[in-house]
Amino acid sequence: MASDLITNLAGLFTKDRYLELTDIHLHASDVQNEQLFDTLRSAENTEWGRTYNFKSIVSYQDFRERLPITTAATFKPTLQRLRDGESNLCWPGLPKQLLSSFNDSTIPVSDQTLTETFTQGAYDNYVLHLNNHPDSRLFGGFFVHLGNEGEAPFMDEFIDFLRKNEPFVISLLDRPKFTSLLTLSDNQLRQLIKELRTEKVSCFKGSPAGFSKLATLVKKEESQMPAFLADAEVLFHRTTLTNKALLEQDKALNITIPVQRTFCSPEGFIGIQDTPGDDSYLMAIDLSQFYEFIDEQYPEKAPIPLDSIETGRPYRLVLTTCSGLWRYVSDGPRLQFTSRAPYRFILV
Repeated sequence: MASDLITNLAGLFTKDRYLELTDIHLHASDVQNEQLFDTLRSAENTEWGRTYNFKSIVSYQDFRERLPITTAATFKPTLQRLRDGESNLCWPGLPKQLLSSFNDSTIPVSDQTLTETFTQGAYDNYVLHLNNHPDSRLFGGFFVHLGNEGEAPFMDEFIDFLRKNEPFVISLLDRPKFTSLLTLSDNQLRQLIKELRTEKVSCFKGSPAGFSKLATLVKKEESQMPAFLADAEVLFHRTTLTNKALLEQDKALNITIPVQRTFCSPEGFIGIQDTPGDDSYLMAIDLSQFYEFIDEQYPEKAPIPLDSIETGRPYRLVLTTCSGLWRYVSDGPRLQFTSRAPYRFILV
């Protein structure tokens, strides 16, 4: 079992990353440019890299003039070839997995995305929590997964994929050992309560609806609140729901535990709620993703880069990633920026 010493050591190592996250937002345009060209260079010898001559792209202007916008529909032929086992199409090798996403689309996820985007994004989540809570004992207890009730069905497959590919050290803290489910039954929750009765729990992972279901069952069937429920610091919630839907849900459920959310889907790890009491997300700038945006009010206009966005306007997200998505128009929620320094947004 991990001890508080691990949290103290983790705090020392995460301080540098916190300072880095702060600095990144002071140079967001330059960092995003690095993400774009690192991605282009990595894919030069793929079919897409040869077709669009990635080697000769030397500016963002070249990039947006050379590469077309991609949608779920136009990506289907490439996706089918990936399903058939062809490699080196839009990214070197074969994807680690194909995952369902918004509007019944399917997204390739590479080993590089797993490591540089999703694993690093989860680590940044812990970094921000530890910075906001200097007395945290996050790694001094188990991480309890409660399922994803209330989220889109594709999130169940996605979070199960992430959990199965967690770093080994983090996986040692996971409870229960059965994999993520969209909804945990009462019997599974009773099994979980029994398993945790004598254990220390530092946090929960899952949806507020899942936590509410657990808390309701405990209140109904337990004579007193078990220590594992009282001691938990935070509920880490991966979501694709709009801010309005989340506010309505939180009000209806009357959640008492602090919730730290990430806007995260098979398409990418886009943002983290980094400030307690602030519902906006801090944009993930350096996770091997390049962002462009389509103004929802003027969809006929060309996408713009991050440094050209305006606050208060809804945008569709256009992603270029190290899974082989190139200028891919997301069918997920729209982003509305609340600030530019640093870049923060809400989902609308």
